[in-house]
Parts: sequence; structure tokens; C-alpha cells
Amino acid sequence: MLISIAIPAFNEAKYLPDTIAAAKRASRVFGAAGWKSEIVVCDNNSADDTAGVAKANGARVVFEPFNQISASRNAAGRAAKGDWLVFVDADTQVSPELFREMMREIVSGDCIGGGTPVKFDSGPWLARQTVHGWNTLAKLMGWAAGSFLFCRADAFRELGGFDTELFAAEEVEYCVRLNRLAKRLAKRMVMLRTPVVSSGRKVRALFTTGNLVHGIEAVFTAGGALKNRANCEYWYDNPVR
Repeated sequence: MLISIAIPAFNEAKYLPDTIAAAKRASRVFGAAGWKSEIVVCDNNSADDTAGVAKANGARVVFEPFNQISASRNAAGRAAKGDWLVFVDADTQVSPELFREMMREIVSGDCIGGGTPVKFDSGPWLARQTVHGWNTLAKLMGWAAGSFLFCRADAFRELGGFDTELFAAEEVEYCVRLNRLAKRLAKRMVMLRTPVVSSGRKVRALFTTGNLVHGIEAVFTAGGALKNRANCEYWYDNPVR
């Protein structure tokens, strides 16, 4: 069994060392079971030394010139050689406990993919609490956060990866299709219990008046507003983070 950890990265030289180090520590549980693992980082046309930092920390690096999170995830997923793909954000840390739990679901034989709850490592306390609403909704709907999403590699290929018309919330749309595929194949989407820890910068940046307005617009347009890059500038407007 080969597990591929796929990390999309745009100007992430600051966060990648800790993210890759955590992924390597967590991946030791694969080796203990006789499994193999790899880490693939997609440099999404960064202006900093994302690619160099990723290589220096032992990751295999691929390049995607189109600056978009969906395209970056797809490039990493296509380059991955594993039987299972684990998409991890470049500012997110996984743990051995999380990977052990994921392994148990994989060996069950009836799992097609899944996600896990998210915690933030910093940011305003009240704003950080809103993630509990997301975690509850994700569990009910079978949606995985982009911070941590795993799936069978053959399912990723059958679905054609993430929707490159979307500049945000691509993981939700992907999970909707993955759930449909799971139902057709009599498989399960699972929500694990062990959380991942993601950077509090998401909290600080997302909770602005402009982003909240764009969020409301996305709801009323059934996600259509997310096909306009201007509505998703939070993800793309920092030349070097």
C-alpha cells in the first residue's frame, strides 16, 4: 500500500517546513504496518521559495502555472503514485493518531474517502469557535475540509479531480461528487474523530466584511459567485505570505 500526501502550495515557504515535518512524523505509522508513503508538493506559481523549501524538506515537487487551488490540488493528485491520496493544506499539521484512524478505515474495505474536524492554532477566540459549525455541517453532509481530505486514487481519477471553474469551496463540490460515487459503489465517506490543526491566519483573514459579503453571495448563487476570482481574493491576493 502506498499513501500519497498531496500538498498544494502558493507562497508557503514559511509554513511548509512544519507541515512536511508533521507529515513525516505521522507517516511513520504507515511504515510500522509495512505501507509506504510519499509527499508531493505542488508549487502553484509561487513568488517565494516554496519549491526550494519543499525539496529541502524531502518532498517531491511539481509545478502548476495556473494560480488556483483546484488546479494545484489536481496537479499534486495527478503526480501522486499512491493507492490513496491525502490532501493536506500547506499550513496544516497532521498527527500519527489521525493517520492510524485513517488506516483503520482504509483496511475496512468499504471506505472511499473522508475528512476530519479542523482546529485553528490561533486567532480571535470567538472567531475560532465558528469552526465547530463547519465541523458539524461537514459530518452531517459528508464533506471534508480542504485542510484534510483523503480518498482512493482511482476515485480521484474517475471524478476528474477538483472543479477548476471554482476558485474556492472546491473541496465541498468534490465531496458532493465523491459521495455520489460512494453511493453508486456501495462505499462510505467517513468523518474521522482526530482533528487536524490549521493556521489561525485563515480566521484572521476570512472574518472581514468583504469576505462575509462574498460568502452570502456564494450561498444565494448556489456557489456560482465562487467561479469569479474577484470574490475569492483572500486565497490569492498575498504575493508572499
